Amino acid sequence: MDYQPFTSSNTTDHPVAFINPQAPLLDLLNYAGLRIRAARDMLDSVSNMTSRNADDLDLMRFSNVATLLLQDGCDVLRVAEQKAMDLPQR
Repeated sequence: MDYQPFTSSNTTDHPVAFINPQAPLLDLLNYAGLRIRAARDMLDSVSNMTSRNADDLDLMRFSNVATLLLQDGCDVLRVAEQKAMDLPQR
């Protein structure tokens, strides 16, 4: 089985987090959707902050988390898309 490393796991010589492309399509889509929606919800919260209740460090941390969530979600979505393209056509 060829597990695919997450893009976010490629920051070292030895990736530690992988995607199982053999997982059921629905599981892949659910995983991707959870991360993408979590990032969306977090960014929605950030957009409602005022400059009085957020400092630069907080915004940087939110940005980093959103980037990781979106990257992981997009990586799994890419695998799900490939899996869907490999399904027999009706």
